[in-house]
Amino acid sequence: PPPRAPPSHHHHHHHHHQAPPPPLTHSSVVVPPPRALPVALTHFGDDSDDDDEDDKRRKKRKAMELDEDDYDLLEDNLVTGFTRKEKKKRIGKKSEKDKAAEKAAKKGGDKPKTMAEVERDLFGGSDDEELEEEDEDDDVSKEKKIKPAVVKDEKDFVDYDDEDSEDEFADFIEREEGEGPRPKKIKSHVPGVRSDQLQDAFDIFGDVGELQAMFAQRDRGDDEGDLGEGFDEESEYETDEEEDDGVALEDEGDDALDRPDKKKKRRRRRKTSARSAAAGRPGRGSWLHAFEPSVVREQMLTAKDDEIRETDWPERMQLDARVTPFKKEDAAAEAKWILDRLMGVGSVRDAPTFGGELLLRGWADDESQDEHEDRVRNIEENERGNLPKEEAEAAEAAIADLLCMTHLEGLEIAFIAQNLKDRVAPLLRGRRDDSRPPPRDSNLAVLERRVHRRDVLHEVLEWDKRHARMTRRKAELLRKFGGVVEVLGDDHPDLDELAALMNKCEDARAEETLDDVEAKLTLRFDEEIHQFLTSEAKGGIKKSGAESTHVRPLNRTAYAHHRKKGLRDLLPMYGATPAALAQSLNSYRRNAGTENQVVPDMMPEDAASVYVGEETGYGDVSVVLKALTHVAAAELSVEPSVRAWMRVVVRRKAQVWTQPTPKGTIEIDPFHPLARVKRLQNKPISEFTGTEFAAVLRAYDEGLITLRVALPEKVIDDVMAEAEQAYLLEDVSEIADAWNALRKDALHLGLKKHLAVSLTKSATVLLAREAIAEVKRECGEALWPKISNRPWAPEIKSTEEYHDDEVDVRVLAAVWGPGTPATTFAMLDAEGELVDFLECPNIAVRAAGPFAGQSAAGQRRDADMNRLVQFMIEHRPHVVAVAASSNAGMNCKFLREAARQAVEKIVEDHARAIPEEVNTIEVHFVDDTIPALAGASAAMREELREHKEEVRHATCVGRYLRNPAGIVAALASGGEAASLTLSTLQDALTEDERLAVFTRALADVVNQVGVDVNACVAHPWQQKALNYVAGLGARKAAAVVAAVRASDGGALETRAELVYELGIVGPIVFRNAASSLRVVDDDILDATRIHPERYAQTFEIIANALDYDLEQLKKASKAVQRKTVERALDPEHWEKFAELDLRAYAEYLHGEGQGWIYQTLREVRVELHEPYGDIRGPWEPPTAWEEFALLTGETEHSLCEGKIVQCTVRKLVRPNPTMGINAEVLVSLESGVTGKIQKEDLSDNHVNRLEDKVAVGQVISARVKPNGIDYEAGVVHLACAGSVLSREATQQWEAEKWGRTPYYSLQVMDGEIPKPKKKKRQASRPSFIHRNINHPLFQNVTALQAQEILKTQDIGEVLLRPSSKGVTHLSLTVKFYDDMYVHHDIKEGKKPGVGHTANLALGSPLTVDGVEYEDLDEVYARHVEPMVTNLKAMIRHRKFRRGTKRDVDQRLKAEMARHPDTRPYALSVSFEHHGVFCLSSILSKSGNVHHEYISVKPEGFRFRRMEFPTVDRMLAYFKVNPRAPVAAPAVEPPREEPRYDAYPPSQWQQQQPPPPMQSQWQQPPPQYQQYQPPPQYNQPPPAPPPGGGWGAPPVHAYQGAPPPMPGAPPPMQPPYHQQQQYQRY
Repeated sequence: PPPRAPPSHHHHHHHHHQAPPPPLTHSSVVVPPPRALPVALTHFGDDSDDDDEDDKRRKKRKAMELDEDDYDLLEDNLVTGFTRKEKKKRIGKKSEKDKAAEKAAKKGGDKPKTMAEVERDLFGGSDDEELEEEDEDDDVSKEKKIKPAVVKDEKDFVDYDDEDSEDEFADFIEREEGEGPRPKKIKSHVPGVRSDQLQDAFDIFGDVGELQAMFAQRDRGDDEGDLGEGFDEESEYETDEEEDDGVALEDEGDDALDRPDKKKKRRRRRKTSARSAAAGRPGRGSWLHAFEPSVVREQMLTAKDDEIRETDWPERMQLDARVTPFKKEDAAAEAKWILDRLMGVGSVRDAPTFGGELLLRGWADDESQDEHEDRVRNIEENERGNLPKEEAEAAEAAIADLLCMTHLEGLEIAFIAQNLKDRVAPLLRGRRDDSRPPPRDSNLAVLERRVHRRDVLHEVLEWDKRHARMTRRKAELLRKFGGVVEVLGDDHPDLDELAALMNKCEDARAEETLDDVEAKLTLRFDEEIHQFLTSEAKGGIKKSGAESTHVRPLNRTAYAHHRKKGLRDLLPMYGATPAALAQSLNSYRRNAGTENQVVPDMMPEDAASVYVGEETGYGDVSVVLKALTHVAAAELSVEPSVRAWMRVVVRRKAQVWTQPTPKGTIEIDPFHPLARVKRLQNKPISEFTGTEFAAVLRAYDEGLITLRVALPEKVIDDVMAEAEQAYLLEDVSEIADAWNALRKDALHLGLKKHLAVSLTKSATVLLAREAIAEVKRECGEALWPKISNRPWAPEIKSTEEYHDDEVDVRVLAAVWGPGTPATTFAMLDAEGELVDFLECPNIAVRAAGPFAGQSAAGQRRDADMNRLVQFMIEHRPHVVAVAASSNAGMNCKFLREAARQAVEKIVEDHARAIPEEVNTIEVHFVDDTIPALAGASAAMREELREHKEEVRHATCVGRYLRNPAGIVAALASGGEAASLTLSTLQDALTEDERLAVFTRALADVVNQVGVDVNACVAHPWQQKALNYVAGLGARKAAAVVAAVRASDGGALETRAELVYELGIVGPIVFRNAASSLRVVDDDILDATRIHPERYAQTFEIIANALDYDLEQLKKASKAVQRKTVERALDPEHWEKFAELDLRAYAEYLHGEGQGWIYQTLREVRVELHEPYGDIRGPWEPPTAWEEFALLTGETEHSLCEGKIVQCTVRKLVRPNPTMGINAEVLVSLESGVTGKIQKEDLSDNHVNRLEDKVAVGQVISARVKPNGIDYEAGVVHLACAGSVLSREATQQWEAEKWGRTPYYSLQVMDGEIPKPKKKKRQASRPSFIHRNINHPLFQNVTALQAQEILKTQDIGEVLLRPSSKGVTHLSLTVKFYDDMYVHHDIKEGKKPGVGHTANLALGSPLTVDGVEYEDLDEVYARHVEPMVTNLKAMIRHRKFRRGTKRDVDQRLKAEMARHPDTRPYALSVSFEHHGVFCLSSILSKSGNVHHEYISVKPEGFRFRRMEFPTVDRMLAYFKVNPRAPVAAPAVEPPREEPRYDAYPPSQWQQQQPPPPMQSQWQQPPPQYQQYQPPPQYNQPPPAPPPGGGWGAPPVHAYQGAPPPMPGAPPPMQPPYHQQQQYQRY
């Protein structure tokens, strides 16, 4: 280390003429800091270590190739696909290149390249010879400065450090530790072409020489002139500064280098290109013809992409460029405008935006609870909810500074907030969880850093875009004003009015003001505007010769028509002007504008009679007066001041009314996501908050509610009264009354009929825009926890020996599979690369019973368990990550339990296999939503193309546990992230808006967390995070990775190499990205968040803290500087840094003109304490609710207290008092959740036996009881009594949940429940007796009338009606299919009371298909709704086909003809027998189609006298038993085609014998000996739930194996006729 010098002598030779600066001290030591060093001095000292660094680079390249013995071994084993590295040649001079090219051209001509030449062009020679040549000519190599990213020789297209290389020998070639795989991929140095693109071209076409020639031709676009404009909107492809003639001319032939007429041909090609460009197509010789335009755009190879890559400006700012240029002198005015918008000025709700709320009530860093409360109290009590004047001025200055830094200096938000936070400090207030608390140490130096969301900064730039669009629109309007003035001339009487309107346009500070100005300009001067635009377009033709600019045709309005007839000349006599009305409305005296008006001296009819005649076209006086009223009303409605006054009224007093439609009444229950807007009454638009109005629009778009937004009648009456007071004449006379009548008509037409309606629509649109902004924020809130929490880290055994960041965490990821595919385990190393994988199809099987391990399934499970244990012993993971998803459901729990058992075995029997840093191997659930999508993404398919989808899926699970932001970045870059569900209202956003949410969140996280550049280069799956580094993007990040891979050693050693050696980014982009790019190498500061701009101040801080001489430290070698920084990072010296007075140092730098950087200096000091310390929130396992939601897919809306759910009865539990077991019904919800219904909750009446109410397999409706969800046990407690399911009970839940919500009405309104239309009495006797039954589904109609009502409704809709059998029956009509209806009979029980009136009432109980129900609600809940659910499930099934039986038969035969070895089948509706479905199949090679029929029941589907709960289980049984079962005779008859019974199903019991499976299922295993249904339900014998379907024979009947345990995956079904299989049709 450098010698210490007395602090008082530091740098006095630099500052002998100045007074000593303020101290940077340890309490008392005075150390004057020097002036700041320039940014370029990011490294200190001389180049004495250059030779050592060159040696290191050689060693790196040397380690990347195989030895000769390895190559010999590969050749002896007949392994192909590799190339021995040839000796590289020294890069020759240009003259030598020309000679070589000319010689090759003369020798080879246009002959195609041989394979050896292709290999030599692509892979070049070996590094050994190149290194030898460099040693021989070392002086030359030192003098030349290599410029990467512009080398274009094919011999350089070799990537020596490409970790993404697909090496088929990588599994058995032994390498030294740290040695990478053998290079194989082609490396691209062509600008705009990535390595993987060039590799794909070589894999497909072989010779890429022509492709390179195309790109060389593109690079010579300015000279060749044959590219045209291409398919894109860009003008042309720019020319690279350097051109490789050798590549461009390699296929030109013998005369390529000496053509005498080359210039003439170039000129001719330029002319051709110009004509092609004018036609908007690429030139004939363009390289664009070789590729599809969509592919070129997708791969970012257009001229615009090249321009973005080459321009030294942040990529995102180029893609989202400002529509108007930014001027520094306008910054202050725009800042004031933006702050006003943040505070709610101009909003419909007249409330601050979310960013404005943060400015008012957000938390600042280091702010205590008391300070925050005092500040908020002061704002609310003393400032009336506004920012204090000092804070407002500071915020305006910060906004102006932010705009200048963004648009003039090219700095992104992430860089500004991280490195220039002092300049935007007033805008950094945020949420409480994001802001750091005050320091707790004695020196107030240890900062508890956190990841911040820069909401205010992002919102400022969003408003900046709005302001830019407003500025552009204002400029366009001013241009039209100038054109109108030019058309009118200098002496036109309307010039004064036009000038006043133009001044209002120039002074406009809101888009609404521009709307008002444009409305009046368009109405008054539409013809002049059209004339000006037409002449302008014609002038453009004369000037440029281009095609005519499109000008809209003149659409002459009624106002223009009347104006042309001269009616506007009557307006002076009419007296009242819009300006006078505006003056009166905006003053305290309502007659201010009319008090000086003179009453006309004639009646309106007399004045209008002049315009009656054939010349004008007005037939009589009334027509003229009506036209005059229209003219006056039109001018009133466009007067800007009148519109502004009316707009205030609309925004303050317009109200919203909603009510559910009949469809919404059914779908929106009190727990629906849209329930809060189901029935709003008289809610002012100014009181909508958050995403509430977005929910209104969503419900309206889906047809669930009706929506009305308008001014209440009382408000309109008040407005009209106020306007009449300001507009009408005060005189009392017949003439005044006549003219006032016209003025009233004009007010009514202009204000009430037109202006109020149009302004209400505008307010609704603006309110929707504000609500969509809230939807974006809601999506961001949901995304943030997924990417802002730190990765999983193990609990270290000894913190003194290991640290979290020093442990190379190995992850074993598991994804459940049903067997085909199998459960898959993927082993990942510390870098997230796939090491190995294991398939265990039987491991996630739940063992049941004391002898479970002795069964075949148990033995298979034990075998898989042993394989997993050995796999874990071999790879020694730190954690097992189990994917938790609703698709796998509770099987994920079985898989987690299996993993825990494996860990227990390792702990007990193989303790040495546990990693030495931890005590045990942890097992955790991981949310599989994002990994599942990532595993199916195009990037993962490309990376692991040789692996199965399950392996890719498991790999993403492990990577997501360790690098969530990296996985999400890859999805966002590929566009797949737009499909993730972040909000129930996200459909209101476009795909680009959804991706913008990801871009904003990732930019905040990635830039604060940092990205290891070399890790991204070595591991391509991490590369996408670079896209979100400040300054970079998809194009620039790919260029950075390509340049680093192509550099010596294939890795960065310092940050500055990107600018000064590689030259891949410019100073502006580098300034943005530098602090977020982590480079772990010789320069320790490059591995911190300290920006290179602050390296000078960092060394001054180190020198002062450690008492070093700064000048000597600057002149010291890099090794000494490194040792000094290492010592500064030593925790033992932290107290010396903590005692420094950084505020005094910041004041000194501020005095030196370097700005105020106090907070930045504090961040530098903390970074020296914790270099790149993880500032994200701690990783936490899923809570009980989160785990429940992950495994079931349920949400707070789909399953909650009071929710009515559909469930299937699985088991009837008989009471056992001795064991404390009560009688209950076990059911399963649609999501797989287990539900329990106690006996007393089955019915309002006493239930003797459970069998009397429910049966196994029956689908019923039930309501979740209060506090009825046990998330930890995964059980839901339900009730299905009639009173619980009634409409009254639902209304009680609605009142409890929404009754206290303002403006929400509980009163059911007309139109929510459809009412039957009144029919005229027919003379003939009706076919039914009218019944007085109060139920929403009941209507007094006939069967034909019921069908007519249901004709326009959806399939599955039902209607109750009187029965033709009399008053003891009802009929239920169901729309079974299009133009197909089924009628069910409902038999009524005992009538209440006696007499004729009692006979018309509804009896009880009600019997349907032999099952009794208490009332119609129970009939609908337990019979109709399950049956309709099954009906829709059949129609939605993948095997369902529309059409007649003949149509389906023809399609099956066509499928049979295309695939003779398959046996196709399909489901369809039977048009011959209404009310049943038809199963059509071809069972033999004869091609005959067989038909069987299926009926729909509430319990499921009836097929072959058996009932199945789902279509899939029925088809599974059909696949095993494709032919209908017949009675087994003594002698088996010869095979013949089976006969199937026709509808109705009642004949099946008489004609079809029982299936043979009943004889095989005489005594079920003990675990299946449970409740047997009564005979009346005709239930099939129970079968194992996981087996081949309900009613199917047990699997072990034909496999010879014991039955599988519950929860086991279904075993493989035996093939039908061995070679025949059923294929999806």
